[in-house]
Amino acid sequence: MHELTEKEFNSFKDICKKDGIKYDTEEEYREAARNLYRFVKLSYELAQEQLGWEKRLEKDPQGFWLGSDGRTCYVCHANVQGQIWFDKWGMKCANCQKAFEKKIFPGYILKDRDNSRHVTDSQLNWTYGVHPQTIKKLTRMGLLVARQIPNGPAIFLKKENPDLPDVIREYRKDKKA
Repeated sequence: MHELTEKEFNSFKDICKKDGIKYDTEEEYREAARNLYRFVKLSYELAQEQLGWEKRLEKDPQGFWLGSDGRTCYVCHANVQGQIWFDKWGMKCANCQKAFEKKIFPGYILKDRDNSRHVTDSQLNWTYGVHPQTIKKLTRMGLLVARQIPNGPAIFLKKENPDLPDVIREYRKDKKA
């Protein structure tokens, strides 16, 4: 691993001083500098890897399988071992890729990182504390419109569920009563 030169370390300390960042000991400054270096190095390596995939898409525009090494599916958020599909929309597990090919869900949700246009059943559970069985019940009752991925999550498009916050609020109110 690269050891920071004294010049690099002193530059780090000067930046800390300028930005009002203080550590108690010289060793804490050195540890922070090493951690920053590791973070930047890892970020650079990941960016290089992503750039390599983007270049490969020029040759294989439909997409391709790559070793997942524990990567996460952009749709179901599963930790994938083995192979994961990569295309212009991002990474998908085999199950979600099949659902995408069958047009169960639109591609734009793969780029919707802030969930402004969709939410999954798991996210309803984590974010709002709605039990999975309750989500299924609300769907069966027609209060929520789900796009069900076989052996995967249910996806709720916000344009198909404009009253989603109200449905959740009503559910929570009924639960408290």
